[in-house]
Amino acid sequence: MAADVSVDLEEAHFSFLPSQPNIYSMAKIDPLPEESKVLVASLNGRVTCVEYENESGGLFSREIPFTYIPAGDAEIVSIDAFVRSSSDYSQGLVIGISLILLNVQNNSGNNQKQFLNIYSSVEKDKEVCLDNIAEGCQLIELDFVPFQLCHTQIKSKRSVRETVFLLAGSDCTVHMFMEDNTHQSFEEYQTEDIFPEFQDLQSNVIWMDIKCLPLDQRLTAIGCQSGHVQVALVDTAEDPKILQLFHVDHDGPITAVNVFPWQHDDLNTSSPDMSVDKPSPEYHLLVCCATEPCVIYTNIISQGLSQIVVLPDSDKFDCVLCTCMADVDWDGNKELLLGTYGQELLVYKFGSTSTGQSTILDLELMWRRSFSSPLYAIQYLDMTGDGLREVVVASLLGVHILQHKLDKAASLCYSKIKKLQESDHCHQVPDREDLAPEP
Repeated sequence: MAADVSVDLEEAHFSFLPSQPNIYSMAKIDPLPEESKVLVASLNGRVTCVEYENESGGLFSREIPFTYIPAGDAEIVSIDAFVRSSSDYSQGLVIGISLILLNVQNNSGNNQKQFLNIYSSVEKDKEVCLDNIAEGCQLIELDFVPFQLCHTQIKSKRSVRETVFLLAGSDCTVHMFMEDNTHQSFEEYQTEDIFPEFQDLQSNVIWMDIKCLPLDQRLTAIGCQSGHVQVALVDTAEDPKILQLFHVDHDGPITAVNVFPWQHDDLNTSSPDMSVDKPSPEYHLLVCCATEPCVIYTNIISQGLSQIVVLPDSDKFDCVLCTCMADVDWDGNKELLLGTYGQELLVYKFGSTSTGQSTILDLELMWRRSFSSPLYAIQYLDMTGDGLREVVVASLLGVHILQHKLDKAASLCYSKIKKLQESDHCHQVPDREDLAPEP
């Protein structure tokens, strides 16, 4: 591994939350025509938006008054958001919030009800007004306790891509909610024909991760409360069918799974050949267990769950609750970020060792940062619209924005441009001093 690799992140903003979040509490709104935003839900029924304000030139947070979520009488379980794609019938932002309504009087003797609230709007201009979206709500009553809420794209009967919500529940089932464009509302649909990998589950799904692959395929990983992990490769060309299915059991609840591609990309060569086609990446599976060290199952399409790499020191800071893949040292290769209940942010560097015809993946803990409370969610996105992404962390107390040091960013940008200029891929660049920002 490179000896000069370093991570320079400093806290640029912090926002207190009205009450604690959980592992399902953060949703990003990205991409948008303007800067990215994050929504963070609190257990007391309030939702905080962290965004960049052009007038003040800084980050700020504000509460979004979503309707039909009575503060104090509702607990938000999970939140998710997506922007309708160009292949959908209409444009605009869609936000889903699952919640438990407390102190409900009914004949069954149960004093709570569960709902999935869906907020959406059809936007004709480029501006997205969260306050307007928060006023229009569709309530869907649930007969189960909700867990993770996420979204993915499926191929509809019209052979176009449509975005759907997936909601895991306490009934050992993953429920799908898709928009009925005729009535402009979301309805629950059966998953047997679209997601065959979700059938016959024996435990509650705590976390799921879905990656759409080329050639009409998808990789679906689920981690269960019982410690069961399942990975499925599905053909989605016509009628979805399972091509490969792998299982493994761990000794405790699964707190997170993450399917990710990785291949080493050396951007430090002085003469990069832009015409060379890169090989297809190999897909790996990160599994975080509440009672064990985190592990990565490598090359899962070709090797299944037979090859395993243990992340060093990943069990020394209590259990890992959240994960993120991000190139935080700007070397062209993504690092693995883990957030722990033990108040630590861990950054792992990928490496590989060649043994004959095979390549063995290895990881090294390269950087860590301590916080004052447990970490529940991590995102990596451009919050300020300056082209540099920030690490967004939701902790027990609030939302932290970790920013790269700008002087390092300017220096690295200049060195990369110089390398391109030396290899005749661009024109002459100015001196380093001319690129320095004005005081």
